[in-house]
Amino acid sequence: MRVEKMMLDDNGITYTIGGVKFRYLFENKPALKVGQEVEFTELIRKTRPYLIMGAETEKQMEG
Repeated sequence: MRVEKMMLDDNGITYTIGGVKFRYLFENKPALKVGQEVEFTELIRKTRPYLIMGAETEKQMEG
């Protein structure tokens, strides 16, 4: 899968990969770049994101 987008904020970084958002604290973040191909299951196993958000989760949080 390809890294579609990444966003930085004060506490960490959020990657969008395959339409799913993965949130990482700065100390746990993987070194990914937009457009990079990644193995989805390997990414999760190695880096353990502390929050995974899909489109449905975002809609619930907004509204």
